[in-house]
This record gives sequence, structure tokens and C-alpha cells, in this order.
Amino acid sequence: MDKILTALFLLLGLHLQEKRDQQQVRQSPQSLTVWEGETAILNCSYENSAFDYFPWYQQFPGEGPALLIAIRSVSDKKEDGRFTIFFNKREKKLSLHIKDSQPGDSATYFCAASAQCSPGTCCPYPNLQLRLQQSPAVG
Repeated sequence: MDKILTALFLLLGLHLQEKRDQQQVRQSPQSLTVWEGETAILNCSYENSAFDYFPWYQQFPGEGPALLIAIRSVSDKKEDGRFTIFFNKREKKLSLHIKDSQPGDSATYFCAASAQCSPGTCCPYPNLQLRLQQSPAVG
């Protein structure tokens, strides 16, 4: 007999200040039940086009959230075992697909988003300065 899996979702709002506007990520559905072996699909949307990093976190009862899988905006798909993120930059949406759902997948899942830099305020790869100093001669 198939076991029912329940993945509970908390609506995670990531609030960032940018020119007095609040930007958020939104998840759906808020809760999901799937049969063992089926594919679970969790959706996330965002508003800020400067976001370029999108991690998904998994949290089991009594534990803190742990990074499950993440994608950068330069990719449209990221796969790691049974977990796949599909990313659509134009529509500002992404989804987490959990293939072959198992009872151990029952958890709370969080979608998040961040921007490495705000437009015009920094560059993505800052120059590093390395200064070498010769050690004083022993003598």
C-alpha cells in the first residue's frame, strides 16, 4: 500500500529594502500531499529582477533549515539526484521537482532569493588585492 507523504510549506517572505519598495518571494502551494513514488512540484515566484541566486531549504521538525539545492539566474535547470530546479527568468518563477517521493521527504521547504549586488552599486566579482611582503633578512 502506498504511503501518503505530506510536505508542509510555510510562506516565506524574503523582505529587502530597495528604494522604499518591499520585494518578496512567494511559494505555492502552502501544503502538498503526494503518493510515494510520485513527483512533488513546489513553486516559487519573485519580484526583484536583481535577484540572481535561488536556494531551496528543507527543514525537518525540531531542526533548523538546511540547504537542499540552489540555482543561479544564468541557468534554467539544476539537477542533484532526485531534486531538480527549473528556472524561468523572464516570468520570474522557479519550481522544485522532487522525483520518486519518499517518506523521508516529508518536511517543510523554503524558497529564498538574493541579489549579489544591487544594480549600479557593485560589481559581481570584486578585485582582490594581495600584498606580499618579504620577511626581514636574518643576520
